[in-house]
Amino acid sequence: MMKRPIHSVWYSLSILFIMLNMASCKKNAAEPNDGQESYTIGFRFQEFEQHVSPLGTKMTGSAKRGSVATTTNQNMYEGHIYYWSFNAENLMPDIYLSTHWSITYDGGQLPDDYAAGWAHEEYDAGRALSLRGFEELIFKMPLTNVSELYELAFDVSSSGTGPKSFSLLFSQDGTDYSVIKEDNQFTNTNTAQAKHTFVFALEELPLDLSKALHVKLVPKAGDRGNAGDYNEATGVMRVDNFRLSGIAEQVADASVRRIHYHVFDATTKNMILSGADHFREGALSDFALTLPAGDYIASFVTNVSNAELNIPETGHALEYFMANTFSNSHAKIFGVLDTFSVDGDMQKEIELSRYYSEVRFEFTDTGDLADVAKLIIKRGHEANFYAPFDPAMENPVEDLSEITILPRFDDDHREVFFNQFIGNTTTAVALMYTVEVYDASDTLMRTFQVESELHNNMQLLFRGKLLDSPNGQFVVHLKENWNGDKQVNF
Repeated sequence: MMKRPIHSVWYSLSILFIMLNMASCKKNAAEPNDGQESYTIGFRFQEFEQHVSPLGTKMTGSAKRGSVATTTNQNMYEGHIYYWSFNAENLMPDIYLSTHWSITYDGGQLPDDYAAGWAHEEYDAGRALSLRGFEELIFKMPLTNVSELYELAFDVSSSGTGPKSFSLLFSQDGTDYSVIKEDNQFTNTNTAQAKHTFVFALEELPLDLSKALHVKLVPKAGDRGNAGDYNEATGVMRVDNFRLSGIAEQVADASVRRIHYHVFDATTKNMILSGADHFREGALSDFALTLPAGDYIASFVTNVSNAELNIPETGHALEYFMANTFSNSHAKIFGVLDTFSVDGDMQKEIELSRYYSEVRFEFTDTGDLADVAKLIIKRGHEANFYAPFDPAMENPVEDLSEITILPRFDDDHREVFFNQFIGNTTTAVALMYTVEVYDASDTLMRTFQVESELHNNMQLLFRGKLLDSPNGQFVVHLKENWNGDKQVNF
């Protein structure tokens, strides 16, 4: 499972330098490792201006809702630093600071089996990681921007012939491990897959917070009670709600600051690499990937908002799409589709395009608008999505969300606005909105509809009276590429 005002100026972004270890989730392709020599490709994103608060490290909305307590340092938060619920049936963490994390077992293999899990805090009882006949399970968690570690906790269970105990160890180089606790005996050995929760204090561990933390779980037979004999080859253990807690940097104004990347083979259109990382403000730097020689098409998408983008993992470009929930109305989403060839180390300078347009209502009533307490904006057109490799894709998105605005109108301020995700297209997209106007007692005062069409990177302005004008009296202004002006009456 895993916050303002936005104005019409260019958006600037700096990408944190990240060399990516591509031990990623089940549905993500692993880094090519077929014996070919690999090369480093640095992507330098050209600067463009923006009007939001300074960028910071990511912190998920779930963490803010559940386990966060504000510290005296406004740049820090206290809560989960890493969290895996496994409810999406992949290895992607719900909360993380860096994509240098990994989960492997028995010499670097990626686990890919899941079974019923357990609820914890706001996370539903969905799925759990399930391992059969394994010798060791290792979580690698970089401690980027961590100032303190408090504890490690997780839920485990096992089958009748599975392990009934385990040892827990840690390392910071992935090679030399020290014991956290040698024997962690299950209390209920008679019920197969009975849940056991283990919590380990980490404050006394001699950790270097500039390095990654490797945690190794080694299954053991344990005291078995009435359980069957331990079968090291077929015994099953489940792990769920794996969480590392402490203090780390927080995001002050947005719960999601993410760059997504998907790299496809230019010929077969098969996905070669994919992943996501948070970014923060700083000097413009490279985003680096490692690839063997070949021809590729890369999609980079940045999201600064309060909700994750809908980008289902897929193995082929023709199934690839992205969408933003309509109610995530202040999302700033930029991207690029870039084709390149690799025959050695290289660096590319590319420019991200705005994947959204701004929709603004300016109300020209001469009377007082103080009675207007709420506006609800509903989408009358199909849910928007962007499939760069298949423009004719059947709409895969179901989105019934709406935008709620609580305006504070006065004589000088009589407008509202939101961002409409579109993707990157030169073909005009038809848009229709229904606006409901409510007073302080939540009584409907008026409903009206507006419509127009536009492509991405435009400003759309509806100008007219909010309360006392009939439908059809709004004037539409379109600014193409946020530069220039045309007007259409409807």
